[in-house]
Amino acid sequence: MQLQVTDQPMFAVAGFLQHTKEGTWFAMVTCDPNELVAPIHPKAMITILKPEDHGRWIPRSLDDVIELQRPYADCEMTVRGPTFPTRER
Repeated sequence: MQLQVTDQPMFAVAGFLQHTKEGTWFAMVTCDPNELVAPIHPKAMITILKPEDHGRWIPRSLDDVIELQRPYADCEMTVRGPTFPTRER
């Protein structure tokens, strides 16, 4: 899937970074898909942050994490990729 955010030149993806003695681990946070992503990936999409939300994510209270874990507006992005009509939501 190729995703482009059209309302900002570069975008941030919500995620968690954990350093351990075994290595460094990173996980992207997902949310429900918007209308553009759903035909391609019906279960989830990455959580894209607006620039004004970066400061809320970095110190991340649990309330902020829950509130920011939302689909990005489909009118502010484009998506290309194969659709999977046989996948169930």
